[in-house]
This record gives sequence, C-alpha cells and structure tokens, in this order.
Amino acid sequence: MASPQAENGHIDIANTIADKLCSYRLSGQEWQIIWVILRKTWGWLKDPKNKYGDKKKMDRIALSQFEQLTGIDRRKCHTLLKKLTDKKVIKRCVTQKGDRIVITYGFQKNYDLWKLSPKKVTVTQKGVKPVTQKGTHKRYIKDNKDILAYISTDIISFSQDFIDYTKTEKGSLAPNGKNLLKNSADTIDKIIRLDDFSFEYIGVVIKWAVKDDFWSNNILSLHGLRKKSGNGLTKFQNIANGYEKSKIMVIPKNNRLNQNKEACKSFVEGAGDER
Repeated sequence: MASPQAENGHIDIANTIADKLCSYRLSGQEWQIIWVILRKTWGWLKDPKNKYGDKKKMDRIALSQFEQLTGIDRRKCHTLLKKLTDKKVIKRCVTQKGDRIVITYGFQKNYDLWKLSPKKVTVTQKGVKPVTQKGTHKRYIKDNKDILAYISTDIISFSQDFIDYTKTEKGSLAPNGKNLLKNSADTIDKIIRLDDFSFEYIGVVIKWAVKDDFWSNNILSLHGLRKKSGNGLTKFQNIANGYEKSKIMVIPKNNRLNQNKEACKSFVEGAGDER
C-alpha cells in the first residue's frame, strides 16, 4: 500500500497558480511534461542535505529523462516542450558552454505571460491566422494544420523569411509552390529534432551561407537541406562544415586550431543519433 509522506520530499505550488491552472485547458501529455519539470525543479533541493533549503528554479532535463518518466517517445516530448514554450507555460533557457549548448527548463509562475485558451474556448477558427513576429508587423499565414500542429511559429517565420529573401534576391530562380512553406518548415524542424542542431545555430549557418560565394548560389530552398550528398553528409552538415572551417581559418596557428578542427569534425559529422 502506497504511503507517501511530505517529509520525504514535496512540491510547493501556490494556490493562486493552482487556481489559474484549473481555468485553463491542457492536453494530458502536456500535463505529464509539466509535472516532470515541476518534479525536477520545485521538487528538487539545491542542497539535499538541507531539507529546508531552496529548491531549483531551472534544471537541465534530457529528453531521455522526459521519455523515461512519462513513457512518451522522446521525439514527441520534444514537440510537447516546444508547444509549452510557445504557450509560455514553461521557460526554456539556451546557454553556450564551450562547444556545447546546454538547455534548461523551468515552470513559468507568472501566469500573466501564459498564452493558453480559456477552458470555455473549444472551437478553433479556420481561415487566415496572424503569426506575430519580433518587430511591429504581422505576417498572415494560411491555417495549415500540418504545419501549425507541431512546428513552432519561430520555425515558420524563419522559413517564410528565407522564402521571401530568395524571391527578392534570386527572382525567377527562386522555387515556389503551395507546399513550399510547409516543406521548408518541416525540414528545419527535423534538423532540430532528429539531427540535434539548435534553432539558433541553424540561423547563424544559413545567414552565413546566403553570403558565401559558393553556397549563395546553391541554397535556394530549405527543403533539400537534409538530402545526403556524395560524402555521406546532409546538405546542411556540409554547409555547417564550411561555416566552421571559415571560422577556423581566421584563428592563429596555435593549440586552439587543432581543438577547433576536432570540435568541428565531432559537431558536424557526429550530429544526430536518430534518423
């Protein structure tokens, strides 16, 4: 018979937060993800020896931990985390430590920032939806459930910006088609989700590529970035390789040169453990 005791560990949640959560609707799997984050932060002492000490606000939680604790496939966990981040229910912090990117998660207790539908709202309006971007303008993208169901607005906006850029810079050479945005956003999502490249890194590499003498004429669409080349790497990996080499070339010949070469080789050629 289960006999849980608060003295063996507990999570403190303010009643105002509980009341607010009662009035909003989340999916069952989204709740599972939230509880993992709460358990690993508000339910975890910074100093285990001091049971009255402070608890964590943010924690590095691997996808494998989410999968183990929820029973949800890690790729689905990745999608759920992005949804909850977009809704501002959880916080996601990305920091660079050397050659590694560390991602930490925490619960957003400022419920005024949450972007959730009230419990009574059960009908999704069809038609044209505005996607708010940084700045003062809005771009209208047709409601496409295949895109918006699992891909973040950041990826959609990035993909649309690239399409607009190629149309302006390349004219008739720029590809088009009704599924161009969908396919482009889906490719970027897979590079993040399956190939383990961060959204921030992809943006840096693509911005470099469109200005590079070689790649500027060989990257007209984001859709083909995961296609394998003759050397066994994807097109994006080859572009990233070129970007990393361009950084190495400007570094003086010292011990950092070999370190960066090894880091580049490991980062680019070894990226991704799921295909």
